[in-house]
Amino acid sequence: MEQVFIVPRAALFGGTWPQGYVPLDAVAAEALLTELRRYGRFEPRPTAEETPAWKQTIPYCVIRRPGDVFCVQRKAAGTEARLHGKLSIGLGGHVNPDSGPVDAGFFRRALLLELAEELEWQELPETEPRLLGLLNDDSTEVGAVHVGLVFAVDWPANLPDRAPLRVREVSKLAGGFRPLVELRPLWQDPSRFESWSRVLLVAGIAGDTAGS
Repeated sequence: MEQVFIVPRAALFGGTWPQGYVPLDAVAAEALLTELRRYGRFEPRPTAEETPAWKQTIPYCVIRRPGDVFCVQRKAAGTEARLHGKLSIGLGGHVNPDSGPVDAGFFRRALLLELAEELEWQELPETEPRLLGLLNDDSTEVGAVHVGLVFAVDWPANLPDRAPLRVREVSKLAGGFRPLVELRPLWQDPSRFESWSRVLLVAGIAGDTAGS
């Protein structure tokens, strides 16, 4: 049975978690990761999915270029049925025990494992994910039992020849870089985009033109 990393809701923020996207500077980000590691533990995923008193931590990475963002659509073969058919600008997933020891590099390793599963992804200094903030939305069934650690990668324009970026898990995902101007008429429709992606588009994480 799959084990996922959770943190008790009551352990952080006095139990009252902030809603929406919360940007974090480097000091605040490190403090949050320390608290997550301190209070977190692994639990069976089926139990975690039905326990709003726990928050499953999800590294959620936005890959962007000037004017573009990497956008995927989740297919029916994916494990999260509640997200099938939705568009997303976030890549990542649950943190499992194969991420190694719960130390300073724990969440970064978890994210890189997910990216390597989902994408033809080459780890380079230019593609190092940076933690930008926290994402929480208790208004949806999925959001009530998950919390996002928002990372971003600014994909350099000169990388395609050295490090092509494309979907690896084609049975579960379809997608690639799409212009923000093309997504503008779609992101406001809850039936088209995952709620987390809509929050990040509004916050300007993908780029300045998404919410204009």
